[in-house]
Amino acid sequence: MLTYFFLVVAILLQTIPIILAIRLIRTAQSRMTWILISIGFSVMAFRRLIELFIMLKNPDLSATEWYTSLIDITISVLIIASLIYLNRILKSIRAADNERYESEIRFRTLFNNSSDELFLADLDGNFLEVNKEVCNRLGYKREELLKMNFADIKTPRYVNQVRENIEMIIQNGTHIYESEHLTKEKKILSLEMSSRIIRYKAQKIIFTIARDITERKEFERKVLSAVIEAEERERKRFAKELHDGLGPLLSTVKIYLNEIYSEDIEPDEKSNLIKYTNELLDDAVSNIRTISDNLMPTVITDHGLIKAIESFAKKINLAGKIHFTFSHTGFTSKLDINLEMVLYRITEELINNTLKHAGAVNAAASIEVNGKKLVLNYSDDGVGCIVNELLLNSREGMGIKNIISRSKTINGAYTFGNTLPGFKFRLEVYLK
Repeated sequence: MLTYFFLVVAILLQTIPIILAIRLIRTAQSRMTWILISIGFSVMAFRRLIELFIMLKNPDLSATEWYTSLIDITISVLIIASLIYLNRILKSIRAADNERYESEIRFRTLFNNSSDELFLADLDGNFLEVNKEVCNRLGYKREELLKMNFADIKTPRYVNQVRENIEMIIQNGTHIYESEHLTKEKKILSLEMSSRIIRYKAQKIIFTIARDITERKEFERKVLSAVIEAEERERKRFAKELHDGLGPLLSTVKIYLNEIYSEDIEPDEKSNLIKYTNELLDDAVSNIRTISDNLMPTVITDHGLIKAIESFAKKINLAGKIHFTFSHTGFTSKLDINLEMVLYRITEELINNTLKHAGAVNAAASIEVNGKKLVLNYSDDGVGCIVNELLLNSREGMGIKNIISRSKTINGAYTFGNTLPGFKFRLEVYLK
């Protein structure tokens, strides 16, 4: 009777692995393997079922079979436990595969929809993958680029730096540098390259983001050109003041001195020449002081920005061409001398633009300091102007270009009102 019980239990337990194996067919990647395993378990259970029918027909054979059924039960239990754990492992692997697949889809979506050029390259600079933006910018097909190297798209100016940059990336893990790419149509693109080492498909590769800075470079070139032109204009103005103002005075002094040493003039006339010479020398000293103040206002170094602008406003108002008001709040101490000089020159350029071009009656400037933030506001009631690319690209916008270039030197955030009539300018600077 015990043999029949163990045999029935063995048959029932051997059906469980069949069910588990069939369920694993849906989870496992190799379905044929689990189909064959299911068939094997089915054959084992069928064999035990045949033995049960034989024993029922011939009871004499059952006396020695109970221990084999017990062994089959033990094996079935172990197989069931193994299959349960294996099912959990396969589910985890399947979930990880799904997550990796979704991550690859997200990566591919971001990769191909980025507005920057994205490159995947091996440690020799050979392209492994590029996004659509690279193809659009460079004019090559993806298949063409995957046969190329970074050196193949560099301009002659930067081609010799490819190996050096790759070595820097490998050594430091990351590297940011500027470069130039040459399109299929031989157009030059200025780029800021940000590269780092990443793992991709079980190997170390270089992931590079290339951001187009062609427009920024062009704007920097224009700003630099504006600065150089402004410096040249200042030099010409300085030379003209020396030539037209100081030059004639000193020439006249020389003439008077030569006359004083002449033996043909009377003592009274000589005394007058000495008097005139002293007056000319006083004019020359005053002229030098004016030129010096134009180059470097001493009132800034001696008394600071606020006194300098107030003194400048007083001179503007005395001329009677325009009414200029200046106010300030939160100013408790002097700033860095270079910052004060730039702010003074910006204010000076703003009021000069108003005097030359605006036809304004009133102008106002204010400086507000709030903690680490300084704000300069300027406005006038003149005809105004719209500050755009057209103006900045023309020769008429020199004053505005000077204001922009000076603002950039102090990392200032500037805005123009761009509403007519009138003119408005705002500059924000964060103090150290």
